[in-house]
Amino acid sequence: MATKAEISKFVKSQKSIWLYRKVQKAFEDVLSSMSDEDYREATEGLYLMVLHESALGQLMHFPRSKGKFKILQLSIATKAPDYILRYVIAHELGHGMQKRNWKKSDKGRLEASADAWAKKWGFPRDEKVEKWMNAVTKPL
Repeated sequence: MATKAEISKFVKSQKSIWLYRKVQKAFEDVLSSMSDEDYREATEGLYLMVLHESALGQLMHFPRSKGKFKILQLSIATKAPDYILRYVIAHELGHGMQKRNWKKSDKGRLEASADAWAKKWGFPRDEKVEKWMNAVTKPL
């Protein structure tokens, strides 16, 4: 398991969340639930793009990276409870563990896989999460 100091350093390195203490805490909670191996894999080459609900856009500059990197984009719903933030962060980090982007032929398999990662780390898509998400999200 990564140390509290390592997790704090990673979270502080993510400039798009410096104003969002609630989001920082949610990331710390999720990352601290991971095994050391999962933590290293999830955070390697990871950049966060976090927008608050009323933001229309944001541009971030990232240092050049050797090799592959991944960007986790997160829009913060103003009234999202902590358990929703933790679930969404864990779910999206689960997508990072898949090491590739979605293809049409995947159908729902990658979503189920991301949910399995979130559940492994202690943040399942349970009835409470499902109810909140159905009440506030709209299908594309």
